[in-house]
Amino acid sequence: MIGNNFASMFYLLVASLLFVTVSSVATGATATKTEEDLVSVIIASLEGRSEVGIITEYLEMSRDALTKELPLENSGRKLSYTFFAPTDFSLFRRMVQDTVNPLTADGAFRNKILLRHFARQRVSSDDLSKLDKLIMADAKEATLSRIADTKINRINNEEILPGAIQLANNLGIVHVVDGVFMTHDEMSEAIYAYNAKNPNTGYGHLVGSASPPES
Repeated sequence: MIGNNFASMFYLLVASLLFVTVSSVATGATATKTEEDLVSVIIASLEGRSEVGIITEYLEMSRDALTKELPLENSGRKLSYTFFAPTDFSLFRRMVQDTVNPLTADGAFRNKILLRHFARQRVSSDDLSKLDKLIMADAKEATLSRIADTKINRINNEEILPGAIQLANNLGIVHVVDGVFMTHDEMSEAIYAYNAKNPNTGYGHLVGSASPPES
């Protein structure tokens, strides 16, 4: 009888330990899954804003690459960022019809262009009216300007729409901008490079818009 009770208690103890271990592993996995990153916070902040639906999709596609490039802290110091989110209309204006969209087809090209829309500092609406230049996350310089006699700010001659979006946990700010920091030549070269590497995709080389860069 004592032996049976001892065996029951032993099995009960083992089962309890297993439950605690499994629960701890599960909790750890959940914590890892829900760990915060800048891109996730930006996507959440733009939810429901139909004018920036396309750039939100691009951010999702480049989440892993951008998370590595844009950490939340450095040497124990918390970092903040500013993201200039192009409107859907501004992206449509840059698209070349009847050929591949390199922003969806070419991950490296998309990452490069997206990174150019981040500044590694918090830039408030008030700052926009005072600063003349910004160094973007890709080390390229952006020019800030104002339209005379108005409260309209511009970056690289593209209009910054009013109403800055504050990111959760003091991670920074999003400004919606009616423009995209990408030249026509960059888009054309990216299309040509993609078509050259993928000749059987059915996309043609468009004369004047997706032709090889001049030497």
